[in-house]
Amino acid sequence: MENESMAPAAGLAVEGTNETSGAAQQQYSTTTAVQKLCSGFGQYHSPDAKKNPKPLTTITLAEIQDLTAEPLSVAKDQAQWIIPSTLLSRSHAEQHRDGEFWALWSDFDEPQGLTFAIIVERARAAIPGAFMAYASRSANEQRQKARLIVPLADAVSGGEWLALQKILNDKVEEQGVTPDRVTERAGQLCYLPNRGDFYDHHIEGDPLGEPFDAAQWDDELAEEMERQEREEQERKARQKPERDFSQAVTVPEGGVVPSEFIRTHYNVREMLEAQGAVFVSETRFYAPGRTRDGNAGGVYEPENNRFYIHHHNDPFHDGYWHSPIDLLMAQYGLDWNDPESFVALCREVEIEPGVTIELHNRRAYMAAQDSEPVDVSALTEEPEEDAAEQPSPSGVDLMQPPGLAGEICKYISLKARRPRPELYPFAALHLMALVGKHRQSVYTSKLNLMTLAIATTAAGKEAPQSATKSLAHDAYCSGLIHGDSGSFKDLVYNLLEGDGSSLYIVDEVHSFLDSMKSKNAQTYETKMEAEILKMNTTELYTFRGMEKRQLRNLIDQDIKNLEKKAEGMEEGSEDADKIQRALERNRKRLDWLDNGLPNPFFSLMGHSVPQNLDQFIQPDNIASGLLGRTLVMRCPETRAKLRRTPVDEQALTFAEFNIENGLTNIRRNRNTIDVDEDAADYMDACIDWYDEDEQLNHYLVGGIYARAPEHLMRVASILALDAGTIRLEHVHYAHALVRQSIEDIKHILLKAYAESQGAQEENVMEHARQVIHRHCKGQGQPMSRIKTIVTKPKGWQEMQKRDVKRDRFQELIDRMLDSGELEKVKDGKRERYLSRAEV
Repeated sequence: MENESMAPAAGLAVEGTNETSGAAQQQYSTTTAVQKLCSGFGQYHSPDAKKNPKPLTTITLAEIQDLTAEPLSVAKDQAQWIIPSTLLSRSHAEQHRDGEFWALWSDFDEPQGLTFAIIVERARAAIPGAFMAYASRSANEQRQKARLIVPLADAVSGGEWLALQKILNDKVEEQGVTPDRVTERAGQLCYLPNRGDFYDHHIEGDPLGEPFDAAQWDDELAEEMERQEREEQERKARQKPERDFSQAVTVPEGGVVPSEFIRTHYNVREMLEAQGAVFVSETRFYAPGRTRDGNAGGVYEPENNRFYIHHHNDPFHDGYWHSPIDLLMAQYGLDWNDPESFVALCREVEIEPGVTIELHNRRAYMAAQDSEPVDVSALTEEPEEDAAEQPSPSGVDLMQPPGLAGEICKYISLKARRPRPELYPFAALHLMALVGKHRQSVYTSKLNLMTLAIATTAAGKEAPQSATKSLAHDAYCSGLIHGDSGSFKDLVYNLLEGDGSSLYIVDEVHSFLDSMKSKNAQTYETKMEAEILKMNTTELYTFRGMEKRQLRNLIDQDIKNLEKKAEGMEEGSEDADKIQRALERNRKRLDWLDNGLPNPFFSLMGHSVPQNLDQFIQPDNIASGLLGRTLVMRCPETRAKLRRTPVDEQALTFAEFNIENGLTNIRRNRNTIDVDEDAADYMDACIDWYDEDEQLNHYLVGGIYARAPEHLMRVASILALDAGTIRLEHVHYAHALVRQSIEDIKHILLKAYAESQGAQEENVMEHARQVIHRHCKGQGQPMSRIKTIVTKPKGWQEMQKRDVKRDRFQELIDRMLDSGELEKVKDGKRERYLSRAEV
């Protein structure tokens, strides 16, 4: 094709130089011709490259015009490119924000049968001015791919350049030539003339003597800006509102409203910029880590201190507006989709050095308690006559769960030297859930459990712990069991090393819990609660950037070591297969680091004594969501006598046989657990009752009732692991266990209020009444033992000191005997008192 350029040849840019040829500078008087534009050689040429970093170079439009006539012929990895801006940066965001652009360009990578001459002809119809055109390196006779460069008379900013790029592409497309829209990115590389199998070029007009005046497209530019604004408003209209965390915490009188405090003291723009976001205007930004993807997909509203994201791979791309609350949650590794994680955030954000929002509000709460008695009648009051009736568990024996769980409880009972059967069902459920961790039911995709069992010291807590570990070993999953954890990092590492599964069996669990709650706890300890909640509940566990980097380095090194070991091994040999399995496991872990770990299995079985664990049962732990996600069993404060008879070896062997078969079937079966009609109806009735306003919005334990359906569905599903179908007996037992957990929590809360300084007399007396009922079940208790239990707490003693002449204990006993809820029974010379009421 005839070259219409009038420009003489000039020196070519050489890699590594920043000098424009003298010939080019002398020939052209326009500023456009001699502007030094950002350039490099090959796609990896960058000062930030991991391998062989090199500073960027420059080239002028005069030199580029000369190249069209006399192109080099080099491989693409050595080919020269430009970004038509004077800013030496390959960052889309930096070019968008700070770039000074002196040319537009288009790329026709799919000519669809059009010849180079036709492409030029149609470009001439679209562009009212001069331009350069040349064939691409990969063009051939059949596919005459081309590019064109349109020098500008005046520099334009990055934002205006992006709009002009779209206008240029729109205009050539209207003429029937389809451009590659990737050119509408501020940092996109434009490869310069480089001769291949087919090469042609064309210079239209005098691009450097009379460069294109973009003012000719002012009308189109105004229309494009209006279109963008209109589109932006439409997108805003489609955005979901911010998530409301106002109900996640209760703010006491004198306390701080967390959401208001965070919004007032944290600025979204400052937080985003601190994390690496690049703002290109007052309202648009590139999200952290997205500065090279060409999409300023972040929108910021300074008046509302919020933002949303259009970057498809960004964690915040979920259709919602986001506030500084969400950014803080992400910073602390919390799930901003879960309002209850907001409670954990309140333990991180300080309103003054050393005083978190939670601590400040707890102090305000206690101050309010000191000045005004707490109404705890809701813990003991009878339901109103018109209240919905709670479904009956039909006489369930909590010590004997159905199916395989019952066999496990029987096994633990046979092995125990000092029986404490209230503890065994939790152990059975944990063991079955661990073995069946990959199973799902129609009600839940996660069989995770958190349980706290409270029993006096030397009462037999070690039996369920050791039995669970022993049976797990026989089922090939004892390696997933851990005895404790000292930091949130330890929790994360254990989860990954266990291929997404962890069971913590923690004796004296109060130390574990205290390390998270103590005001003197280190950051790595206080973050454990949020990590536990996240692992226990999330359906996709995502790793923090810091952990990704550390763990990736370790796994990459393991892979290298394994690959080195595999060299020279006979393919198909036992050792080679073993290494291959280890490699696959490590590659799967890398995938989890990048894309998240689906449905992690995290469970906690904790035991401790009343004086240490009772204090964990308090309102702020209900509000945090930790207690609501935990089943509690509080055993009587008595010990069973030491068993002196030999173990029934025949019964033990039979139980072991049944358990082994049952666990094997659970491990091999991956089918979803179904539910029969009767069980589904009963489940619905239970959930309906838990969701009644009296329970769901209970003054003190509403958060416990709100989580009860989750426990119900999960326990029933675990019980049905061996049967494969949830039956009525499974739901009956699950409801009875969940109900007992709630009653135990209410009892411990009442105990705390009854023993607090200045406790009201009716609270102390009601707690004593419940204590008598709980200890006088079964065979009952002698009066001396009852009196010791009732009068020992400091709340009772403080109340008695107010009027030492009054015998409140005897008053309580007489009242309970008169009402028939307590009965005196004689057995020879012995007198015992039996409870006749359900508490």
